[in-house]
Order: sequence, then C-alpha cells, then structure tokens
Amino acid sequence: MSDQAKVSSIDALESFRADLIQYVEKARMAMENAEGEVRRTRTWLDVDRTGYWNRQMKHRVKLLDQAEAELYNVTLTSPRDSHSVQKMAVAKAKRDVMEAEEKIRRLKYWRQTFDNRVTPLLRQMDPMLFIVGQHLPKGIHALTEMIKTLQAYAEKSNVSHQTPPPAEQTETEGGAL
Repeated sequence: MSDQAKVSSIDALESFRADLIQYVEKARMAMENAEGEVRRTRTWLDVDRTGYWNRQMKHRVKLLDQAEAELYNVTLTSPRDSHSVQKMAVAKAKRDVMEAEEKIRRLKYWRQTFDNRVTPLLRQMDPMLFIVGQHLPKGIHALTEMIKTLQAYAEKSNVSHQTPPPAEQTETEGGAL
C-alpha cells in the first residue's frame, strides 16, 4: 500500500464548496421568504382585511340607515307616491350590508382555518431548516479544513518530489567527461 495519496483536484473541492455556500444561502432565503409570506398573509387577514371589512360594515350600515330614513321621510311627506327610487336605495344598501356580513364571516373562517392549514406545512420545513441552518454550515467548515489540509499535503508532497537528486561529481580538470 502506498504512503502517498493522489491529490489531483483541490480546485474541484473548492468549486464544490463555493456551490454549497451558494446553495445554503439560496435555500435559507427561500425558506425565510416562505415563512415571511405566511406571516404577511396572517397579518393581511388579521389586520388589513379585518379592519377593512369592519370599516365597510360600519359605512354600509350607516348608508342603510340613511336610505331607510330617507324612505321614511318621503313616505311621511307624500304617502301616496310609490317612492321606488328610495325603495331601490334601501334594497341596494341592504344587499351591500349583507355582502359585508358575508365577507366578515368568510374572513372569520379563514382566520380560524389559516393556522390549521399552514402550520403542518411549515413543520414539514423544519428538517430542511435544521439541515440548512446547522448541518450544511458545519459541513462547509469541515470541507474548508479538509481543503486546507489537502493543500498543505500537496505542497509538502510537491516539495519532496522537486528536490533534485544529488549531482554526480564530474571531473573538470584534466579528466574525461
């Protein structure tokens, strides 16, 4: 068995190390982006949409009250007219309030359901997060140390192979070459 290892491509190891570092960064960013999207969606449901539809509900109820008050006033001032414009306004305002109520019901459903649907999916990412966050950086460090060791070994090996053998003495004075 030989006492020497044949180290022929430290550059390939360095290239692999560089690619691995890029992979770790891209994977980490992708997982952080996924988690960020989940947080943003949760905030969108809890803050943005909830606030929007609660404001819409108040506004639409106010418009309904105004339409009903207008219909009531017109009915008192001219009881014999059909008041179809005011009746249509009340009907539209009621539809708008019902739409807002439906949106609030759906929003409540999704706020309750969101975590139940998303949490198992996020948990599936945990092993990958552990690998990318713990194992691969340790592997990169170990690979870096191995490359350093191999480079030192290659340099030592090259130095021992490059020392010329002792030169034979030649006679330059009066002797034949």
